[in-house]
Amino acid sequence: MNLTLSRLGDYVIRAALALASAWDGKGRYLKIRKVAEDMELPRSYTPQILGTLQKAGLAEAKAGREGGYRLTRPPNKISILEVIEAAEGYLASEHCALTGGPCRWDDVCALHPTWVKASESIRTSLGRTTLAQVSSVDHDLRAGRKPALPAPSHRARVRSGR
Repeated sequence: MNLTLSRLGDYVIRAALALASAWDGKGRYLKIRKVAEDMELPRSYTPQILGTLQKAGLAEAKAGREGGYRLTRPPNKISILEVIEAAEGYLASEHCALTGGPCRWDDVCALHPTWVKASESIRTSLGRTTLAQVSSVDHDLRAGRKPALPAPSHRARVRSGR
């Protein structure tokens, strides 16, 4: 299963992280060029990236000298699932895990119940993770501090031949 974000998904997460790190609770707006610089986004594409967040109701824009973009809610009230789905659409498998097309037994294959449960686990985990939490990890990484990673699962050890 490939859980990699599309390029747009990657950029939208980065833009959301920039807005989260600028959040001060006082309504400060962040300029497009600052978001592009801080998150190494293509400057000409950054307005569309921020527009994706705006269309999803996660960011708002203000024109003019004091304008820019800001989050519509505090970063601790925005889930990473919301940010990802703003760019990627509803996060669920659209194809049968066995055949790659529609499931063969009246839209349910042998793997279907397990696959649905796994998909919901991913959605739940992303839904419980806030933009503020991810922003905090991003801040630590920028400061040279590595986050503690979970231990590899049994499956990872089996896959590597152990």
